[in-house]
Amino acid sequence: MTMYNKALLIYNQAAGQGDASELLEKIVPRLALSIKEFTLRQTEQQGDAEDLCSSYGGEVDLILIMGGDGTVHECVNGLMKQSGRPTVAVLPTGTCNDLSRALNAPTLDNALDAILAGHTTELDIIGQNDRYFSNFSGVGLITEASKEIEESTKDSFGKLGYIISAIRSLKEPTTFTYEVETDTGVKKSGEAVMILAMNGQYIGTVGLFEDVISLDDGQLHLFIIKEAGLTLVKNMYNQARTDEGWLDNPEQLEMLNVQSCTVKTSPSLDVDSDGEKTEQTPVTYQMHKHALSFIHHQA
Repeated sequence: MTMYNKALLIYNQAAGQGDASELLEKIVPRLALSIKEFTLRQTEQQGDAEDLCSSYGGEVDLILIMGGDGTVHECVNGLMKQSGRPTVAVLPTGTCNDLSRALNAPTLDNALDAILAGHTTELDIIGQNDRYFSNFSGVGLITEASKEIEESTKDSFGKLGYIISAIRSLKEPTTFTYEVETDTGVKKSGEAVMILAMNGQYIGTVGLFEDVISLDDGQLHLFIIKEAGLTLVKNMYNQARTDEGWLDNPEQLEMLNVQSCTVKTSPSLDVDSDGEKTEQTPVTYQMHKHALSFIHHQA
């Protein structure tokens, strides 16, 4: 059993569909004997998790994030803003928990076991203009799908709400003009319906790129999707279950592996980063290799 000197647990009471008090009653007793000084802080509004990580990240050796992908996104941004970077553990209590899936800890029990075992891995983090993301950033169809998710749909269907809304948005997918320039001078331009900048492998619980991406490979994987339709969605979701994937259709997709790049679009588009929309194109991405240490579960 791994021992920790100081740990800060940040929890978002509104994340997912679980009861925060019941979750804490499960988490704290499991971890308390392994942590000498254990502090809990509840977020009250957007930005609180980022501020807590920025303010206290250098004072502890373990940050515990109890929440969904949005809370994780805030914490990553807070931790990247200060030099003292503790080990990070995600306690998945959100709707999709995509980063936790990539860390092989999709359930709370998996995550607690991994924390006690103390297995860590150094993850790449991607700079996005003046902010950061750990899993994905995208424009076009991914943002259209996200906008269509009504809270009632998300609450009723959970992760299925993301798939339902994605299919709805494909009825009339919007095409945009793009220009991409990489750090090596490669330039691409044309029309697309979606551009994804991927560091992780999961979007909306679905593993789309498990064979070509890892969180620590030191590369940002840029996917330019040129065509859309129900066939594209079918391929996207089938790829998680069969050998037939959208990567088998090069006429629909182009893939670039980069250290940094700039994406411009016409018109300017909202950028969805790990489910959060705070910026618009143009956007510049920059790889920060092995920037944060995360707890991961060894099967």
